[in-house]
Amino acid sequence: MKACPSCQRIFIDSQPDCPLDRSPLQPSSASTPPGVGRELGNYRLISHLGDGGMGSIYIAAHGSLKRYVAIKVMKPELATRRELVGRFFEEARTVNSLKHPNIVESIDLVEDVIDGVYIVLELLRGPDLKARLSSGPIHIDSVLHIGAQIADALAAVHQRGIVHRDLKPENLILISRGGRDDFVKLIDFGVAQVADEGSSGQPFGTAAYMAPEQAAGRRVDGRADIYALGVLLFEMATGRHPFPSGNDHEYIMRHADETPPKASSFSITVPKALDELIARCLAKKPEERFESAAAVAVAIRAIDPHKRASGGRAKWVVGAFVLAAAAGAGVYFVPQYLDAQAAAPKPKAAPVVAEAAKPAELTPAPAPAAAEEAAPEEAPAPGATTVEIEINSQPTGANVYRAGETIALGKTPFKATLLQSNKKAQLRFELAGYESHPIDVKVDESHEITVKLAKLAPVAVDQSVHPTSPPPPPPPSVPEKPKKAQREGTLDPFAPGR
Repeated sequence: MKACPSCQRIFIDSQPDCPLDRSPLQPSSASTPPGVGRELGNYRLISHLGDGGMGSIYIAAHGSLKRYVAIKVMKPELATRRELVGRFFEEARTVNSLKHPNIVESIDLVEDVIDGVYIVLELLRGPDLKARLSSGPIHIDSVLHIGAQIADALAAVHQRGIVHRDLKPENLILISRGGRDDFVKLIDFGVAQVADEGSSGQPFGTAAYMAPEQAAGRRVDGRADIYALGVLLFEMATGRHPFPSGNDHEYIMRHADETPPKASSFSITVPKALDELIARCLAKKPEERFESAAAVAVAIRAIDPHKRASGGRAKWVVGAFVLAAAAGAGVYFVPQYLDAQAAAPKPKAAPVVAEAAKPAELTPAPAPAAAEEAAPEEAPAPGATTVEIEINSQPTGANVYRAGETIALGKTPFKATLLQSNKKAQLRFELAGYESHPIDVKVDESHEITVKLAKLAPVAVDQSVHPTSPPPPPPPSVPEKPKKAQREGTLDPFAPGR
């Protein structure tokens, strides 16, 4: 066997380097982990990542493509139970259908009489949040960035009627993307609760992150995941758990009975706004928490990380108020996949049709104002005020982007839930074979827009070269291929401690 000097994982002898960090492997006297070296279809299991209640997970290599993946293998004794196999696959199909950038992607589902039942997943290259927390508190900018991504992922999952029920640092992988090393991937839906599942009376999850109602074994909704997110935000901001305990029973009792301390009492860098947001997430009663993960994402993105709790009143936004420090952007977008509970949309106004011949003029964004000058004196915390915009194009299938961004809001036709504002949103429609079309969109009320796209002009042909030959036809329009999510980071859905 061989071992990686960086991550200490054990690999088969024929593996030259670690697929996770590219470190050259060194000879090791360690014994072969169970299952390592086995072949499943076109894949060979080259390293063991972990075990869980339903099975084990491995790093695997495709025999001919030289591609690395993670494979989650169901325990043989469970693979004979049809209801468990059905759930094993159904959850993977449901979550994968979201195609959400912050959720691990399933590549293949296999049930074989010889190989058994397994799921092929993208292999993520990066540490989990637990490893990041081992170095102490995380910078507040990164806390907010990570927290908002987790809330986005939860909102997408909740919209499909799924509650994760095991949100914890080990199930959050941090990979590098866009020049940052804190891009989030949510993994492990092994104990997720689906919409039509009744209460078993048994608690599922990890005691250190369980909401009081979850620990009581009751059926839960997305607000249980919001509670766990509150614990994570506290940990990231302070480097400690809000209820440090010595065992599961103590965790459960403290979650149920004790008022959480303020994060700012352990770190002077914590904004008052984050203090209040965490306290709301950690409310003992579900109805006192945020109504949806979408609302949490909006609230996190509205926090000014420079407004410390110890430096006077922190001016922040939850819902209808927008920080003056971010006034240059003017509009906060809530991605189309967010929970519809964020707010009830206003009645639709008459559809607006934008002709391609007269593209809307884009006005430059004003310079950001100083937060101290224009931020509201009080920070009310009602639910987010949003509007719903139906976005269409003729023809359909256009990718729609915010000005200056490269990740699409969606592909027409779709609905976008946006924070209400008197500022206009700047959008750009892109479709292969058609001219790029910018447009300003009002977001002061719910309405519908339709953009007519103009075809690209055919390339002119010089007839003087071959005057008797007809010009070649214009190249056919080729549909734009969807952009695949980058696959990287360490994946360990079966972290210890279940």
